Amino acid sequence: MNRKLTTNSRLVNELFANYISTFTAFCELLNNSIQAKSKNIWIDIDYTLETELHPLLIKKISVKDDGNGVHMSDIEKKLLDIGTANKDGGKGIGRFASFQIGQEIEIETIGYSQEEKTFTETYIPLSFNSFGKNINVSEIELATKENILKGNNHNTYYKVTISNLYPHTTTENEPKKKIIDKFLKDNISDAIFERYPLKIFNKEVTSHINGKALNPTDFLIDKPIKIAKTYTDTKGKEHKVLFDFMQIKKMDKIKVFLTAQNAGLNTIAGSLEYDASWLSPKIGGWFIYVSSSTLSSDIYRNIDLDDLDPDWRRVREFIKDKLNTFFKDRNFEFDNFSDNLKNDDYYPYKERASSKSKVILFDKLAYLVEDKYHILKDNNQLREIIYPLIDRTISNGELNNILRSVLKLNNKMISKFSDLLEKTDLDNIVEFSDKVASKIEDIEFLEKLVYSEISKNVKERKELHKFLERMLWVFGEEYSESTKLLSDKNLEKNLTQLRGDCLIFKPSKDGDNINVIDEKPVKSITDLFMYNERVLDAKRREVLVVELKAPKVKISPKEIEQVMKYAREIEKLDASSSNIHYKILLISSKISSDAEFQIKGNQRNEDNPYFYFRNENKNIEIWIMKWSDLLENVKRKLKYMSAILNTKDIDVQEKAEKDFADIEFNKVSSSLKRVAMS
Repeated sequence: MNRKLTTNSRLVNELFANYISTFTAFCELLNNSIQAKSKNIWIDIDYTLETELHPLLIKKISVKDDGNGVHMSDIEKKLLDIGTANKDGGKGIGRFASFQIGQEIEIETIGYSQEEKTFTETYIPLSFNSFGKNINVSEIELATKENILKGNNHNTYYKVTISNLYPHTTTENEPKKKIIDKFLKDNISDAIFERYPLKIFNKEVTSHINGKALNPTDFLIDKPIKIAKTYTDTKGKEHKVLFDFMQIKKMDKIKVFLTAQNAGLNTIAGSLEYDASWLSPKIGGWFIYVSSSTLSSDIYRNIDLDDLDPDWRRVREFIKDKLNTFFKDRNFEFDNFSDNLKNDDYYPYKERASSKSKVILFDKLAYLVEDKYHILKDNNQLREIIYPLIDRTISNGELNNILRSVLKLNNKMISKFSDLLEKTDLDNIVEFSDKVASKIEDIEFLEKLVYSEISKNVKERKELHKFLERMLWVFGEEYSESTKLLSDKNLEKNLTQLRGDCLIFKPSKDGDNINVIDEKPVKSITDLFMYNERVLDAKRREVLVVELKAPKVKISPKEIEQVMKYAREIEKLDASSSNIHYKILLISSKISSDAEFQIKGNQRNEDNPYFYFRNENKNIEIWIMKWSDLLENVKRKLKYMSAILNTKDIDVQEKAEKDFADIEFNKVSSSLKRVAMS
C-alpha cells in the first residue's frame, strides 16, 4: 500500500538531526517506548568486530518494545503526521530521531484497535535520501505493507531498525550525526541506566541490551534515597524540589542531573559534577537527580552563563548547599580522623606543604590505612615508617604500587586516588600523542601518494616500498610489531615467484582497468608486492600478502581472476598447511563497475565489506578494497584517538591550573560545575 507523510515540508530539515547527539536522539526512541506503556524494551546493536576492516563501529541498531503498537487505522495520525501541533506534548517527530543516527529506517508494528476489534501488522520503510531541501515531503510515497491479522492471540509491539549509519565523510561536517562513545559495548548499559535510573530501579520497564536484561543491582549499591526540600525563588515563590540520591558501583564521580517534564516523561535537561576537597575517599560514586513539578525547566537554559544569571545562580547554590549537607552527614568519620591526624607527631606536614592538593591526597590515603590497620587509634609506632612512605610514593609517582601492595585496594579505588597524580604526569600522554600524530601525518601523506598528489621526494619504487613497509599498521594494528620477512625462506621465494606468474597484467582500455593519470611522477610508480608474517600462537602463523596496484591500474574482473589464480597456486604449495593462514589483500585506487558487481555478488552472508573469497579449508582469504575505504577506516580510528588525547590534554591543563595551584582548600569548599550533555 502507498502512504504519504503529512507535514510542513519547511520543517523537515529543521526537525531531523535536531538533538544534541546521536545518543540523545536514540533516547527519544526509548522515550516513545516508555510513553507507549511498554514493560520491556529490547535494544540490539550490531557491532563491527575488531578483526574487521569496516568503516563504521556499528552496522545496525534496533529498538523494540512490547507497548501498544500502532493499528493500521492510526498510521496516518500516529506515524506519518510530523511537525504539527496535534501530538500530545510534542511535534510527533520522536520516531524520526532515527534519521540523526542512520540513513535507512524500518518500522514494524502490531497494534490493536478497540473500535475495529482487530490486530494489524504494518511495515514502513523510510530513507533519508527521500527527503531533500526542495522536496515537498507530502509528495513522497511510502511503500508500506499492511495486514489484518486473523484471531486475537497476538502481542502488540513497535520496532525501529536503523541501518546505513553515516560515514566519516558526513559526520565530519555534521558532528551531531556521529556515533558517540556511549554506544560502545562497555558504555551502553551505564549510559541507559544514567538516563532512566528510577524506571529501571522501580522495574517500571526492563531494558534488554543484545539479549541481556539490565538489573538495578548491577549499578546500585543500595536503594535510592529520596529527600524533599523547599526552594524559594527570587520572587519569593516556594517550590518543592525532590532529590534522588543513588550510590553507584561502576564510577567514583558524583554527578548531578537536572530533570524536567517532557511530554509527560521526566527527562534530563542539564548535567553537573559535584566535588569537595573534604570528601571521604569512601564516599564513592553517586548519581543525584533533581526534579520539581513547579520549577520551570527554562531556568536551566542559562546553565552555561553560571554566575552571570541570577536565577540560575540561586538554584545552583541551593542545590550545592543540599549536597554539602547530605555528604557532610556521611563524612563525619573522615572529618574526625583528619583532625586527629593533623595533631599526630608523625604527621609529615606540620610545616607548610609544597602542595595543598598533596596534603588532601595524603589525608585520604592515610584514612584508608587507618580503616584497615588502625595505626593511629592504637598509637602504633609503624606510623613513623608508613606516613613518610605514603608521602614519598605520592611525590615520586609510585602511588599505584602502594595502593595495590600495601592497601590492597580494588581497581576502582586505585583509579580514584591515582587521578590527581596521573593528571600532573604528562610523559605517557605526550608519548602516546606523538605516536598518534605521527600516524596521522603518515596517513595524510599516503593519501596524497595514492591519489595522484605525490610528493616530489618519493618517486622511486624502492622508496615507496620502504615507506609502506613501516606502515603495515594501516592493514591492522596487529601488524605493527610483526616481522617484515618470512621465517620460511622457501615459502618467501615461492610467493614471490607465483606473484610473477599470476599477478602481472598490463592495464588497457579493453580490459577496463586503466586509470587516466596526468602527473608524470605518479605514472612512474609500478605495482608493489609486500608480505608479512605474524605469529598467532605456538602452532599457527598468519602470512599477509599485499598486492598494491599502481595508481594507473583499476581493479577489473581480470585482476580478480589473477588474485584467485594466485590463491589456488598457494593452496597447491607443499608448504601450505592448516597451520598457516593466508590473508591476501588486493588494493587499488579504483574498482571498475564490472568488478564491483562481481565483488558484491560474492559477499553473501559476510559482514566484512572487503571480503571476497575464502577457500574450503578456511586458511586462505582474499580481501579487495579501494585505498579510499582503507584510509578512511584508519583515519576514523586515529581521529577518534586524537580527540580523546586532546580532551585529556585539556583536562590535564585545567586540573593543573585549578587543583594544583597554590590555593586554599578547606572544609567548606565544594564545587558544582557544568559538564557537557550527550
